[in-house]
Amino acid sequence: MRLKSTRNLLSAIEPYGDVPTAIAAWCKVMEDNDWKSLEEIRQGYSKSVDQVYGYTIFNIKGKHYRLIVQINYSTGYVLFKKFLTHAEYSKINWNDEDEVKQTIG
Repeated sequence: MRLKSTRNLLSAIEPYGDVPTAIAAWCKVMEDNDWKSLEEIRQGYSKSVDQVYGYTIFNIKGKHYRLIVQINYSTGYVLFKKFLTHAEYSKINWNDEDEVKQTIG
C-alpha cells in the first residue's frame, strides 16, 4: 500500500512523544502489504481495525490513540485523515454521519 499525506501524519503525532515508533511500525506494515479489503487487513494486521463511513480506524499503542485514514483498495493508496487520543475519539458520536465527516473531514 502507498501512504499519502505522511507529512501531515508526522505533523499530527509531533506532540505525542510516545507515538513515533508505533507509527513507524504501522507505516512499515502498511507499505509491506497490498490488502484489497478491510477483512484482509483484519486477518493480516489486527481484528480491531474498524471502518465507519468510509474511514478506516486503527488502534495505536494499545488503544491509547486512533489513527484514521481513507483507503482506496483499487489503487492501494492510504490517505491520512486524523490522529486522535482515545479521549478525543470517544467524544465523537460515531452514529451521526454528519458529525463524523465534519470532525474527521
